[in-house]
Parts: sequence; structure tokens; C-alpha cells
Amino acid sequence: MGLITVKGKGYALAPPDTVTLSFGVGSKARDYADCLDNLNERTATLRRDLAASGVDCAELKTTDFGVEIERRYVKDRYVFEGYAASHSLQIELPVDKEMLNRVLGVISQGRSGAEIQIHFSVKDTEDLGQRALAEAVRVARLSAETLAQAAGVKLGKLQSMAHGWDEIRVSGQPAYGVVCDSAATPSVDIDPEDVSTSESVTLMYEFEE
Repeated sequence: MGLITVKGKGYALAPPDTVTLSFGVGSKARDYADCLDNLNERTATLRRDLAASGVDCAELKTTDFGVEIERRYVKDRYVFEGYAASHSLQIELPVDKEMLNRVLGVISQGRSGAEIQIHFSVKDTEDLGQRALAEAVRVARLSAETLAQAAGVKLGKLQSMAHGWDEIRVSGQPAYGVVCDSAATPSVDIDPEDVSTSESVTLMYEFEE
């Protein structure tokens, strides 16, 4: 009696059901207070535009905030140029193309100057992972049966199992980006890729000659 060790990898796909809108608002000014006032005004404009498009702004959360001193190198020394402030925010919404068009249409004609990145994902990552894991086991079992048949031996009992997993993520880059600064934006025609994940397993079987 001997042992056969096989590996299997399974994949699962699902259409995205969640979209995350990430906004970046920036401001520059020589005076610190002016820089922050301008940034706060732009952020408030973004919130008003989102509310006007029907989005619940209570779900809009800050992910990063910072103020930096800007300097320019002149004649062997750094000269103070002013301040640069940035505010990053994001909100998670259900995938709805009509809603996405409405949101981008409203804020693109505002004066927030915000940059937007759009990311798609799925909420039920556990189900996606379980489907990939079941497929990995099926593939590994099939490999063991094929090896046993080719070697002219009989596949016996399963002796051990081990598995690892990959992070669930959306394939490719953010689907769409736009700068909102009083410019008309055409309707968005987004067809996002399916979210994918993979699972791998290692199975060990007995075999009899």
C-alpha cells in the first residue's frame, strides 16, 4: 500500500453587488487658515452634491486627512511656498447603474474639484470562498483518480487534507475615474468584471497495487 498526494485549485466568480466611491478633495494656499477653509468648503460642496443625488451622506466617511508644507528649492535652500491639504472620503453603495449615473452627473457639475475612484466588490465573500473550496476538492479528487488509473492502481481512502486561500478581490484596476469640477460628464457605461477568488487544497490518498 502506498500514498498519492495531489493538489487542486478551484475558482469561483460572482457579479459585484457593492460599489465603493472614493473621493479625494484637495486645497492649496499660502496661508494655513485659508488652505483649511478652502478644503472644508470643497468637502461641504461634495456632501451637498451627494445629498442632492439622493445619497445618504451619513454613510460618507473620512479615510485620510492631512496638511503638508510645500517648499521649493532655490539657490541651495528651500523656500516656503504654502500649504497643501487633502481629505479622502468614501461611501459604500449597492450596485445600481442608474444611481451611479445620477451621482456622477450631479457632482460633476458642482465645484468640489473632487477626484473619484470606483471599486466593485461582493458582500457575501464567504459563499464565494466556499464555492471555490468545493471546486478545489473536486479538482484534486479528479487528479488522484486520473493518476491512479494511469498507474494501474486502485485509489483507496483519503488520509489527510490541507488547504490555503487567496484574498478575494476585484480583478483589474478601478473601473472608472473622474474629476468633478463644473464639467458635464456623459452617462457612465460601466460593465464591471466579476469578482473572483481561488482556493487550493492538498489531498493524500492510499492506493493499492
